[in-house]
Order: sequence, then structure tokens, then C-alpha cells
Amino acid sequence: MDEYKVGDISSFLNSSTSEQKATNDLFSANTQPVVSVDEVYVKPLVEPVKGKRPKKSKPVEPEPEPEASKFPTLSPEEKLEIDKRTLFIGNLPLGYKRKQLRKLFADFGKIQSLRFRSVAISDLKLGRKVCLKTNKVNENATCKNAYIVFDHEECLEKALSKNGDMVNDHHIRVDRVVKSKQQIKDDSKNSIFIGNIPFAATEEDIRSALEQCGEIEYVRLLRDAKTNIGKGFGYVKFVDSSGVMFAMKIKDTVEVNGRKLRIQRCKSKVTLENTKKAKELKAKQKDEAKKNFRGRKSKSSDKEIFSGKFTKSKNKKFDSDKRPSKKNKQKTMSKQKFDKKVNKASKKGGVVKKGKKEKQ
Repeated sequence: MDEYKVGDISSFLNSSTSEQKATNDLFSANTQPVVSVDEVYVKPLVEPVKGKRPKKSKPVEPEPEPEASKFPTLSPEEKLEIDKRTLFIGNLPLGYKRKQLRKLFADFGKIQSLRFRSVAISDLKLGRKVCLKTNKVNENATCKNAYIVFDHEECLEKALSKNGDMVNDHHIRVDRVVKSKQQIKDDSKNSIFIGNIPFAATEEDIRSALEQCGEIEYVRLLRDAKTNIGKGFGYVKFVDSSGVMFAMKIKDTVEVNGRKLRIQRCKSKVTLENTKKAKELKAKQKDEAKKNFRGRKSKSSDKEIFSGKFTKSKNKKFDSDKRPSKKNKQKTMSKQKFDKKVNKASKKGGVVKKGKKEKQ
């Protein structure tokens, strides 16, 4: 081992060797070692209970975007525009097919869509869709309805000429879906209402019974949507109003399948709406009269009566001077009270009158 010499320690501390520089650089550096977050252990504030594991939160899956529906929602204006191009065909034979109907109206213009309605099914429990796919149709039914949508309104006007044509021994009814108020009024003028119709009666039975009255434009019988059985009433429209006049003359003699028909003039929807409004106004006036006049039937209010404008009698003013005031009214008493006062006055020696007491 080397011997110690004076000045060795100071020379060692003041030396600038590479090792000394490395040590100085290490202590003078401000850098810190980089540690990832996963390597750091953080102690939980609340320790989990033994025997029970914490539930893992399921990842939230994004909701799937709704698929575009086959039948998009339409505005009221768009629905009205489609209805104006829609044609109604009634009293079609039950076995009439889609191709036959398309061929029948193909000459009037391009058909946008076609659908059948009011097809009677045999089993109501299965539902309409299943019965139509399996061809379970009520055999007792004789007719069905259809709707055709054209590309233009002009095609519909031309197709109306098919009204009344014979299709497999059926007079078909071709009409608009949307009608104006004037068209409804014209229809009601030349139409009659028929009641007490047999449930099994058809449009052809009604037509044959009323052909003697005049030329018939169409016969409309109201039926149940599911069973296609008649409801017992319907309408008949004649070409002229003369058919209505003749039908009203023979209304007591017309029969179908042994039942006497009930025939009446037909009222339009416009007139029925007006009568309903008039009835509602009358009912409102009666209610207001009960509230204001305490059940009295008068057109004037209580304030007007007591102010001197009106009286119960018409065209006479109310005279407030003739009405007795509360001060001038004479008090009245019952017989028992009057007899008691008479007895008291007789003891005291006085005379009693109704409303007054005078001493002799």
C-alpha cells in the first residue's frame, strides 16, 4: 500500500479527470427518469370486499342507424295531390286479377300503382295477410274493390268513362276519391237512400229492382270490411233527377228477396254539416240564456231589464217609478204572530194593526 503524502487529498479533489466530470454531470442534471402510467401502482381508496368481485362495466355500443322505411311519411299536401290522381273501382268480381285490371285501364295512361281492397277472408283468427297468401277467401263473397293511381289527373278524367261497364256480369262503379263541394251537391240531387236491404243482396239485385225508375249511374252498398257482408243500407244514383221523382212515387211497392225497401231522398254532406252547425248554435244560445237569465226565456240581460230598456212584454219600456221601493213596502206577518200581538195588546189595553201598533 502506498504511503500518504501531504497534499494528496487536495490534489484529488481539485483534479479534473473524466470520472470526476461524470459524477458532477450526474448530480447537476435536472432530468428525471420517465415512468409509464401503467407501471405506477395506485392504492385504491376503498378496498374491495372479499368474496365479491366488482362488476365490469360493459362497453357502450353505438346505436345502429334506422333503416329507410319503404313508405316514407308524406305531408298533407302531398297526400292530397296523390288522392286527386287516385281512381276508385267498386263491385269488381272476386276472381278478377291484377293483370286483367291493369289491362282494362292501360289505354287511359301510365299506371303508377294498383291495389285491391275489401277482400272477404274465410278465417278471421289467422289475419288478412295470411289468408290472402294462402288463398283462404270467403266463397260467399261476390265482389271486391280496387284503387289505381295514375301519373296525371287527365288520365283519371278519361278513365271515368268506364263507369257502368259490364265485367263478368258485374256493373263496375268507377269514381273519384276526392270530390269538390259542388260535385257532392250534384250527386245528392240525383241520389236516393235505400234501407231495409237483405244482407245477402248484391248490387245487381238493387239495380234490377229500380231499373224501371230510369237510367242508373251506379249502385253503392255499404259492407263490412272483414266479412264483406252487407250492412242493410246503400245508395243509388240516377243519371237525371227524374229517376229520383219516379222512385219516390213507387217507394212503397219495391221489394228485394221478399223484403220491402225503405226509400228516401238523399241529403248531401254539405247540408248535413250546415244543420249540425245550426243545432250547435241553438244549443249554445240556450246555455247562455240559462246562465244569464236564470232559466227565463228572454233575449235581454238582467242589467238591461233593471236599467229601464226592456221588459218581459215586447216593445214596452220599463217604468222604474211603478216599481215599489224597499222603504215603501209594507211588512206582512203570519196569522199566529198577529194573534199573539193581539193578546198582548188586549192585556195592555192597546189596538194592534198589521204592521203598526197603536195605544188607546
